[in-house]
Amino acid sequence: MPEHLYTEYPELYDAIQSGWNYDRDVQFLHEALMRHDIDGNRLLEVGCGTGEHTTRLAAAGFDVTAVDKHAGMLDRAREKCDVNFHRMALPDLPSGRFDAIVAIRGVVNHLPPDALEPALSAIETHLAGGGLVVFDNSALPAEGNDLALDDGTDDDPAYARIARHVPTDDGRLEWQSVVFSDETCFVNTRRMTPFEDEQTAAALDDYGFEVERHDGYGPQDHRTVFVARA
Repeated sequence: MPEHLYTEYPELYDAIQSGWNYDRDVQFLHEALMRHDIDGNRLLEVGCGTGEHTTRLAAAGFDVTAVDKHAGMLDRAREKCDVNFHRMALPDLPSGRFDAIVAIRGVVNHLPPDALEPALSAIETHLAGGGLVVFDNSALPAEGNDLALDDGTDDDPAYARIARHVPTDDGRLEWQSVVFSDETCFVNTRRMTPFEDEQTAAALDDYGFEVERHDGYGPQDHRTVFVARA
């Protein structure tokens, strides 16, 4: 499955995501940690991508360990901040226990349906007593959607992207896109799982978490954010 955007063109990924409100997400995390009186600063970020959240979390004083499965994304992230990076993906996580574990922007939706509980088991194992988990479930269109055009003529590098979600026979979605820039043109695909919120909440409950649900990280964010206390 070609994932060229993540393996070869992380700078284009940054351009495509340049309008995302990373500061809002990190502010949500801060408020959740304060609300739950999490005193420790050992934080594990799962699916760190090119390090935009990572950079902000490190600047805020967290002792950050960050993981991603794509070497290209990690190389880009290392250019932005100096934290402990690892190339791995759920359910594999670095050794140690953390006061908070976060997986922001649909990281969990990249898991196959049968991998949710092993992922939560790994998170529970690596979470310090009383620690906090924050992750989201993207509002994916289970029936798929029509082609959409996204362009960033003012970004650096400039780009255009045509994309859609297509249902697969195993109940997942394939995100299909064609990305154009001044330098290249390529197809990028990835598989995603439209988990039900109730399914996710029940799985967290099975592992003994106290669960809060929030409607996004802020206004106009149409995803469910789970804040779970060990």
